[in-house]
Amino acid sequence: MVLENSGSVARDHLASERTFLAYVRTSMALASMGVALVQLFSIAEYTSRATGTEVYAAARRVQRFSRPLGGLTIAFSFAVLLIGLWRYFKTQFTLPVGKFAIARISTTFIAFVLTAILVAIFGALMAPS
Repeated sequence: MVLENSGSVARDHLASERTFLAYVRTSMALASMGVALVQLFSIAEYTSRATGTEVYAAARRVQRFSRPLGGLTIAFSFAVLLIGLWRYFKTQFTLPVGKFAIARISTTFIAFVLTAILVAIFGALMAPS
């Protein structure tokens, strides 16, 4: 779907830049979440091993999921950055023509993948030993 661009072109370009920066910010947050996910459960495993508590078995179980989920989250952060870059240049090329492409597929994709990652993280945390 393409809409007619009848407003201020400068305002539209600045809005496009703000949207791109939001994609960059989201990508950075996802990469940080992936690193934190791996590090948090690594620290929990080492702490429980050092204290000799029975939490060690649960920490090992969660540790098994944390590295793949952390890697997946970091990979998805790169995908979000690439989607943002693609959307930015697509918008920059279509604005002078007087058109604007709607981002339905990319936002739906990002929402579904984020939901799947969150469900997987909480599923790993709540799974029985």
